[in-house]
Amino acid sequence: MSKQYKKLQQKLHPKEKKTAPKEKPVGKDYVLLAVIGFILVVTLGGWEYMNTLSRSMYILLGISMTCNYLQRHAKWGESTMMIISRVGLVTIGFAVALFLVSLYYQFFA
Repeated sequence: MSKQYKKLQQKLHPKEKKTAPKEKPVGKDYVLLAVIGFILVVTLGGWEYMNTLSRSMYILLGISMTCNYLQRHAKWGESTMMIISRVGLVTIGFAVALFLVSLYYQFFA
């Protein structure tokens, strides 16, 4: 009896197959590539005019933006992507800290 009831339920209310939501295709990120290029041009063009603090700040900023780009577009393993994500966060944190130190030296010291 219960088998017939289950068959009847399946005929009346068929179960829909759950489909995985499709991931949106990742864009080309032209703006991010332009920012990375700009950082590279400013770093290389102003290398002789920058002090060590500014050089390291721009290098860290470039590494962070590159890690962000890799995080969006690279098809690597989960552990590698976690390392890239953490490296990007740490380098942007150090770049912001160096920027604040640079501001302090420029205006208050």
